[in-house]
Amino acid sequence: MKRTIEIVLGSVGTLFNLIAIAIMGLIVKLVSEVKNNTQLQDELVTEFKNQLTNDPQFKDTDIQAFAESMVSAINFLGPFGWFIIICFIVSVVAGIVGIVQAVRTKNRANFAGSMFIVAGVFAGILSLTSIVYYIAAIMCYVRKPKAESSDVTYPNSSVI
Repeated sequence: MKRTIEIVLGSVGTLFNLIAIAIMGLIVKLVSEVKNNTQLQDELVTEFKNQLTNDPQFKDTDIQAFAESMVSAINFLGPFGWFIIICFIVSVVAGIVGIVQAVRTKNRANFAGSMFIVAGVFAGILSLTSIVYYIAAIMCYVRKPKAESSDVTYPNSSVI
């Protein structure tokens, strides 16, 4: 039985993961540049303070709290970004294993479906990538090979 749909969906999910890894890597790189450059951090905080000072809805305490939370977010995004990248890499590996197992269709469809589910979980519970992987997993579980007919007909035979 051909599993073209599962292979295509797995490939699309893997492609989405590779794009997400590239974007997240860029974000981690930019955040680490900001984190290591205190002058740039001070300029960003000062610029945001100036922008918010002109807004009459914000008080001085709100502006100070926002500036502190911005610095905390910058410090948090570095390690958390690497965690997300590692999850995406695990998802890519599980997706590729699922694709390979879907190609080898002899009794491997359930294992391929399990790998697609693992890839979907590591890609994010409800992201577009995980939904594509979940659909591929459902297709692996639901689509079964057609049962071969046991009716044997012989030529030149007549029914009595």
